[in-house]
Amino acid sequence: MSSFYNMWNYDYIQQQAQTNHFNQIKKVQDAAKSLKDFLDSCDQIEPAYQNAASAEFCAILAEYLRKHNG
Repeated sequence: MSSFYNMWNYDYIQQQAQTNHFNQIKKVQDAAKSLKDFLDSCDQIEPAYQNAASAEFCAILAEYLRKHNG
């Protein structure tokens, strides 16, 4: 059945919504793991280099905000 006809199929719509939900949950879990890995890696930076690390992190955050806020 084509996707045009499936837009009227309640079971198909529910399945697509559930699939999207689980995909988003997986992305949240992956992002949380990445954040944990990042924070764990920060623990390995010697105190003498933490200011340099902070500057690098700020540059990355600034680029991210510029990209997402137009």
